[in-house]
Amino acid sequence: MKQSIVVILLIVLLQAGGQAKDMSPLQSDVFMARDLVLPALVHIQPVITDFRTGKMMKQSTVGSGVIFHRDGYVVTNYHVAGKAERIICTLDDKEQVRADLVGGDPLTDIAIIKLDLSEYHGRLHIAKFGDSDSIGVGQYVLAMGSPLALARSVSCGVVSTIDRYFSDETRLPSGERTGRYNTWIQTDAAINPGNSGGPLVDLQGRVVGINSRATIFANNIAFAIPINIVKQVAAEIIDHGKIVRSWIGVQCQELQDFEGWFGTNRNEGVLIASVDPQSPAEEAGLQAGDIIMRLDNDPVSARFAEQLPTFYKRIADYPVGSKIDLTVLRGDRQIYLDVVTHELGEILGQDFECEDWGFTVKGITKQMAVDNQLVDTLGVFVSGVKRVSGAYEGGLRRDDVIIEINEIPTPRFQDFYDKYSELATANSERVLLTVRRSGNTKFILIKIDQTTDDETEE
Repeated sequence: MKQSIVVILLIVLLQAGGQAKDMSPLQSDVFMARDLVLPALVHIQPVITDFRTGKMMKQSTVGSGVIFHRDGYVVTNYHVAGKAERIICTLDDKEQVRADLVGGDPLTDIAIIKLDLSEYHGRLHIAKFGDSDSIGVGQYVLAMGSPLALARSVSCGVVSTIDRYFSDETRLPSGERTGRYNTWIQTDAAINPGNSGGPLVDLQGRVVGINSRATIFANNIAFAIPINIVKQVAAEIIDHGKIVRSWIGVQCQELQDFEGWFGTNRNEGVLIASVDPQSPAEEAGLQAGDIIMRLDNDPVSARFAEQLPTFYKRIADYPVGSKIDLTVLRGDRQIYLDVVTHELGEILGQDFECEDWGFTVKGITKQMAVDNQLVDTLGVFVSGVKRVSGAYEGGLRRDDVIIEINEIPTPRFQDFYDKYSELATANSERVLLTVRRSGNTKFILIKIDQTTDDETEE
């Protein structure tokens, strides 16, 4: 009996040894990286609030995340959990725990949530962050997550490029602008909706990116946020609950096609395309067509579009209130200007549903005014209009700015809210709105009794 057991054990060991011998180094590395990170993968089910349809709607979605701290901190995408009211996470052992939103940053599409471990008695697995500056084109990577809600999936591919650029017009699935302060890692590892927030992993088992974007019109093209950006954003959110950035109010473009016109050398200077009204840059005297050559005597360059995020981030990383000495090329003259940075402030304003009137609004922040080419921050921004409502019938549309109700100015969000509450309580049958649309003023008459809940604006 004992001899039979020994023989069986020898056969098993020989088979295992043969499998290990036959396994390629690449396959071995894939398995090692999988085993180091997959246990830290989190399946995230957030309930988010959306105001874009003209009414407040709560939706359950699916995303991914990865545990990176022993206290239960998880990194994911802003568009997954940045607006979450309730979050349920499924861990490696299939136990479900609640999580709270710590903070989020739409400009880099990063959010941090924290697991509630008060009643969890399992083992928490922690993934290690790597260095995204050290990865190279053609390097093998694994993408982990819950594509199409299929939890705990792994795909393999290579890094296609390390500095893919998207313009400032790029929007998250949740509607916010993103990508101003970072480029993206492009990979052909399969990333689909539901992978968002999951880790992109090198074959040493280190997280080098956070999956964020999947293209729907192309195959084998997907994108991740470099982990070095994630590390900085995560640290600030954990320490301060938000990201504080400096801002001067310049919009720039690549200089490559204009070097002959402006007389600059290659890899020299950053071209200002426009200056935001009432910004520190305008106060300092900067103009469209100026070329910034140096910040505090350090040369700067944005010959190519993918260099623009580095320039914007360099300004953003100054402490708020810093004085920056600028060397500027204007025509054939070199001039020197000082600009004092201001805080960028909140990206998005407060949301509110005007339930009785059939639309939703948002307070206007300084950044919203810039993004939407508004003349100022006065009034409230219409974020959605119900298709069958008195507001829609009267001509109100998404992106209108309401500046008056019944010819009474409502310059602040609170002014609008107070006036709406007063008229809604009084059961007013008609309301006159004064709106700005594409630089023009327009009057909208709303018949309140026409509002229904059947359809929304598409």
